[in-house]
Amino acid sequence: MDDDGQFGLLVSPLSGHRMFRFQLIVDGRLVGDSEGCIIGSVMTQLKNRPRIDDRRLDLLDIDPFKFMELLAVDEFLHDVTMMSSVESLDRWTVYSYLRGERFIIVAQEAGTQEPSPIFVANIEEVDFNSVVDAARNYWLHLQ
Repeated sequence: MDDDGQFGLLVSPLSGHRMFRFQLIVDGRLVGDSEGCIIGSVMTQLKNRPRIDDRRLDLLDIDPFKFMELLAVDEFLHDVTMMSSVESLDRWTVYSYLRGERFIIVAQEAGTQEPSPIFVANIEEVDFNSVVDAARNYWLHLQ
């Protein structure tokens, strides 16, 4: 987890071949379910987050709900920022990207009747890399 508790990864082995509990910490909140999953693809995805410089992303600071709508309808932004490669995030909409020297991750629980809260973490890229490297090294050590 970063020093401010805004972003982190919960990675813990479960019984079963290569099964792990994988959850994100976004804005100090736990995102994802605790069911076991195979996390190789999400570890690769985390190491390769896209760098995007699109002024429309400023909408996040103004209106997070409109930001989520933008990413849902803009095919390019949706496809490159969506984190969907792990089963534990199936009930969540999670977008992440690098912009400037910052890592931004946005999460919202999907499939609820009322609009659910939107959690946002905006941290230094170096802190993001530190968290991901620690989790990835732990995971690789257990392989």
